[in-house]
Amino acid sequence: MKTYARDFFRIPSPRGHRTPALRVAAGIGIPLIILVLMGRTDLTIFAVFGALTGVFGRVEPHWLRLKHQTFAGILMSLSIVGGVISGGYGINGWALVGIGTLIAGVLSIVADVLRLRPSGPLFYIFAFMATASVPFDGQLWEAALTGVASVGVALVLGFMGRLWARRTEPDRQLAEAPLPAWSRIYAQAGRYVVALGLAGSIGVMSGLGHHYWAMVAAAAPISAVGASGGLIRAVYRIIGTYAGVLLTAALLTIQWSPLGLAFLIAALQFAGEVFVISHYSIALVFMTPVALMMTEFVAPGPTGTLVADRALETTIGAVIAFFVILLTTRKQRAQERSLRQTQTN
Repeated sequence: MKTYARDFFRIPSPRGHRTPALRVAAGIGIPLIILVLMGRTDLTIFAVFGALTGVFGRVEPHWLRLKHQTFAGILMSLSIVGGVISGGYGINGWALVGIGTLIAGVLSIVADVLRLRPSGPLFYIFAFMATASVPFDGQLWEAALTGVASVGVALVLGFMGRLWARRTEPDRQLAEAPLPAWSRIYAQAGRYVVALGLAGSIGVMSGLGHHYWAMVAAAAPISAVGASGGLIRAVYRIIGTYAGVLLTAALLTIQWSPLGLAFLIAALQFAGEVFVISHYSIALVFMTPVALMMTEFVAPGPTGTLVADRALETTIGAVIAFFVILLTTRKQRAQERSLRQTQTN
C-alpha cells in the first residue's frame, strides 16, 4: 500500500513519451482544424474518434505499428458507422446499453486475437456509444468518410518516423505478444460484458444524461495490464476524473472559438498522452476535458450538468469494474503476487 501511495505522488518524467504524444495530438489537431476551416464542425466528433487510432502501438516498431493501427482503424471506423446508424434509428436507453454491451464483449475477443495494444474494447465502445448519443443531421457517408480520413492521418503520422529513418537503418524487430489462452480471452470478454452491462444499466436508472460514460469508465480498469493493475486503475480513474472535471469547468468559463477549441483539444490530448503510461491519474486530468469538450462543437450543454454527470458516471463505472475484477481474478492476482515476490527475492 505504501508503494502505491508513493507512486501516486511521484510525478514521472515525460522523457520518452513526448514523441508518441505529439503524434496522437497532431492526428487529432489536423482533421479538427481542417473541418473548422471547412465550416463542418458537425463532423468533428467523428474526426476525433478516427484520430484515436494513433494511440495504438505507440511503442511498437513502425511496420508492426502500421499493422496494428490498420486493424484498430478498421474497428474504430466500424464503431463510428454503427453508432451513427444506431442514432439515426433512435436507439437509446436500455436498447443502446444492451447493444453496446454485446459489442464490447465481441470486440474484446477480436482485439485480443489481433493483439492490439491498448487492449480491450474501450476506445471502440466509446466511439460507438458517443456517436449514437450525439445528434447528427448529416449523411452517414459524411461521418464514415470523416472517420476513415482521420484514421488515414493517424496511420501516416504513425509510420512517418520510418520514412525519416536512414535507409541503411533496419526497422527494429519486435515479435507480437503471444496469443493468450482462449479461456483467458473468454473470461476477459465476460468481465467486460458484466461490468459494462451493470454500469450502463445503473446509468440509465440514475436518470443522468450520459450513461455511456459509466460504461467507458467500467471498461478502462479491465483493460489494464494485470488484475492488480486493473484495481489500481479503477481508483486512479476516479481521482483523475474528479480533477479533470474541475479543469473542464474552468476551461468552459472561456468562450472558445471553434478554431481555438480545436487547438485546445489537441494540446490537452498531448498532455494526457505524455502521462497515460506512467501516471494514469495525471493523464485523466487532461483527457477528461477532451472527452467533455469535443461535443461542444455540436451539442454544447450546461457546464454544471456536464461535469457533475461525468464525475458521477465515472464513479459508478469505476466502482463496478473494481468489484468485478476483485471477484473474478483471485487466482490471477495470487499468481501476480507470487511473481513479484520471486522477482524481489
